[in-house]
Formats: sequence, structure tokens, C-alpha cells
Amino acid sequence: MELPTGDWIWALAIAALLTGATVSVIVLAAVGSIRRSVNEGGVRQSQQIRRLAESVAALNAQQQTAESRIQTLTEANRRLAEEVVALNERLRDADSVPRITGTARLLH
Repeated sequence: MELPTGDWIWALAIAALLTGATVSVIVLAAVGSIRRSVNEGGVRQSQQIRRLAESVAALNAQQQTAESRIQTLTEANRRLAEEVVALNERLRDADSVPRITGTARLLH
């Protein structure tokens, strides 16, 4: 059976349309998959950024607490050093005062 001359053109056109539609569906599915992957990656990155920001905030709070504690300890160390210096001065003053020995003390 022989196809009339116009029918093969119609068959070719239908085959081209079906091929084009199939390729279009495949391309659209691929683009959709790529968009979904990119969106999921963006969501993961947003979550990681949020967790990192929370970690940075916690570390900043810890650093401020540590700096406050260091300042408190530095001040306490300064006061202690002043007390030690005062005690040393009192000891030097006490050593420079002549002492009365036990026999002389009895006489007074």
C-alpha cells in the first residue's frame, strides 16, 4: 500500500510535533528538577546560616561574660596587690621600731 504524497508530510509533521512535545516535557521536567534542587540547597544554606548566626551570638555572649569576669578578677588582683604592699609597709615599720626585750620589759 502506497501512501499518497501529502500523507507522508502529515506523518512527518505529526512525528515532529510528538518529538517536540516529548522533548519539551523532558526539558520542563529537568528544569523543574533543577529548580527544586536549587531551592532545597537554598533552604539548607539558610538553615546553616541561621545556625551559624545563633552560634556566633552565643559565642559573643560567652565572650562578654568572660571579659566581665576577667575585669572582675583584674580588679580583685589589683586590690590584693595593694593589700600586700600595705602589709609589707607595716611589717617594715614594725621591724624598724626598737623592741624591748623580756628583761627590760619587766623593769618598766
